[in-house]
Amino acid sequence: MDSIQSFGDVPIGNRLLPRQVVIRGELLVYIAVVAVCLVLRIAQLDVVPLSTREARQALSAWRTVYPEAAGTPIVVESPLLFAIHSLSFSVLGSSEFSARIMTVIASVLLILSPLLFSQLLGKTRTLIFVLLLAFSPTLVANGRADSPVVWTMLAAMVGLWSLWRYRTTGHSRYALQTTLCAAAMIFLTDPAGLFVLLTLVLAGVFVFWYRRNNVDEDTEIREPIPEGRFSAWPWAAAVPLAVLIVFLISTSFMLYPAGVSNIGELLGSGLRGLTTPQPYFPPFFALLATFFYEPLLVLVGVVAVFSILTAVDVSLEDRFLLGWLIFAVLMSILYAGTGPEHTLWLVLPLAGLSSRIIAELVAGGGRYFAPRWSRWFIAVVVAMLMAMISVHAQSIARSLMTTPDATLQQINLNPQNLIGIVIAVLLIMIGYFLASSEWGEGTAIRGGALGVLAFVMITSLGSGWHISVDNADNAVEFWNRNPTSYQTAQLRQTLIELSKRQTSGFPELAVSALAADDGVVAWLLRDFPNTTFIIDATAAKGQGVVLLPSSIEKPDLGGAYVGHTTAISNGWDFRNISLLNFPAWWLQRRTLTGDLPTDSITIWLRQDIYNGTKPVVPQ
Repeated sequence: MDSIQSFGDVPIGNRLLPRQVVIRGELLVYIAVVAVCLVLRIAQLDVVPLSTREARQALSAWRTVYPEAAGTPIVVESPLLFAIHSLSFSVLGSSEFSARIMTVIASVLLILSPLLFSQLLGKTRTLIFVLLLAFSPTLVANGRADSPVVWTMLAAMVGLWSLWRYRTTGHSRYALQTTLCAAAMIFLTDPAGLFVLLTLVLAGVFVFWYRRNNVDEDTEIREPIPEGRFSAWPWAAAVPLAVLIVFLISTSFMLYPAGVSNIGELLGSGLRGLTTPQPYFPPFFALLATFFYEPLLVLVGVVAVFSILTAVDVSLEDRFLLGWLIFAVLMSILYAGTGPEHTLWLVLPLAGLSSRIIAELVAGGGRYFAPRWSRWFIAVVVAMLMAMISVHAQSIARSLMTTPDATLQQINLNPQNLIGIVIAVLLIMIGYFLASSEWGEGTAIRGGALGVLAFVMITSLGSGWHISVDNADNAVEFWNRNPTSYQTAQLRQTLIELSKRQTSGFPELAVSALAADDGVVAWLLRDFPNTTFIIDATAAKGQGVVLLPSSIEKPDLGGAYVGHTTAISNGWDFRNISLLNFPAWWLQRRTLTGDLPTDSITIWLRQDIYNGTKPVVPQ
């Protein structure tokens, strides 16, 4: 790649001579990738409300940092997130931003993790691997959602790198790092971390099986295993160190000894996930979501699998990625408790395998006299034509949005959209023949494939943003099952305004809430220590501020009250989608029926409180 040169002064004797410092173009690309990833993940991070699982995890740490907070202690399923939240809340206070920012950073590090394997993959393939992860809509959504699976996959990548370094160098520190990463995956990050580790172990077994059954005896093996290397694993030092690190992190470095119980909750939740699906999620959701949001990555990954299976000489890393993908697919089918965050199980090996094919497209040659810019010119043209096809296809999809009893004669298709698609397809075909005759068939095919890839990657960024921001509370989005409503911000703002008016801005507002003390409503009330979580509406009689489920339409609170209802979560049954409506839903999330609140709460203010004539303070 091109480079940028800058100069400094180097003293030699009594003279100062210029020193050349080279900044390679690929470094600028990585800087740009980091900048774009951070912007996509940090922008409006505090605007999107926490989900129920996020709120429960955050509340556990908040009540530890702020013991005066209302509610009982919560045992959570991710000790690592508990420790991270405790740290971020202590420094930044409690907010959606502080609850998610560390996972945002971890997701960016996960995107850059292929750089650890640049010596194995090569610079071009490593860069492509990074770009595929950076443009992945599922990784954008998971990085913004405070998902513990992000930490699991980051530990997996670092652990694999440490294992590879130990294999090549024999230094015991790499063995220690591998052991620590494995312990973190099992005991600290995610309930399914143990099964991710099992997937990697099985992938390693697959590597040796594949080599034994596909390499002739007379063929020299390129990756010999140093004799006695793994038998010399420093278990005596690694196991105690792993136990110590797990203990320190789970207890927030001994500041909260009861945090050890979070490890038991993690292991128990992981085992329950084998047979118990997550609420609102259909079976095999991780697999379905990967096909839904990453179709091109799946397609290129399948091509890579076929290429590996038919190749004569396959590298160690490709054999491992193939095994990783096979067992990740099996695990996503067998593990009942998969959610959208578990798409990362499949995305990482798919991106690694896809980088093999795309690297060949980038580096492969056509005719020797074809200019270097020819394939990139073809790619730009094809990407523009793909955009043209996409616009017309979305218009056709909107036209197909009809009621189930509609006939074909009632579908109003605009002929201009069909003509536009036909013209774009004809231009692609004509361009292919022209480019093949001028620069060679190989250049035309590679340029066209790169154009399709560039178009899909760019649109994938928009898809990731829609999942995690624009449609974050929209249950029509396939990613979101029972999402938290944006209206919850209005409820919290109402409580803050009441505290400003009634208690001079101090969070001394007395609130009675008939809601779970470990859910979204409890998170909204986190700054109000005088909150009382009740189990019966009669316990709130005479109280100034009362939160009750909207299903209780006319509660008997012993006086005159003014109420306002707020949606807490939204729901929508995607099984209502018909065949003709599917294109509009898939391309634009447009449906004939929108989502509806599945859980709502009404804030009741006593009449004198509503009029502002009496402060709301605990008696």
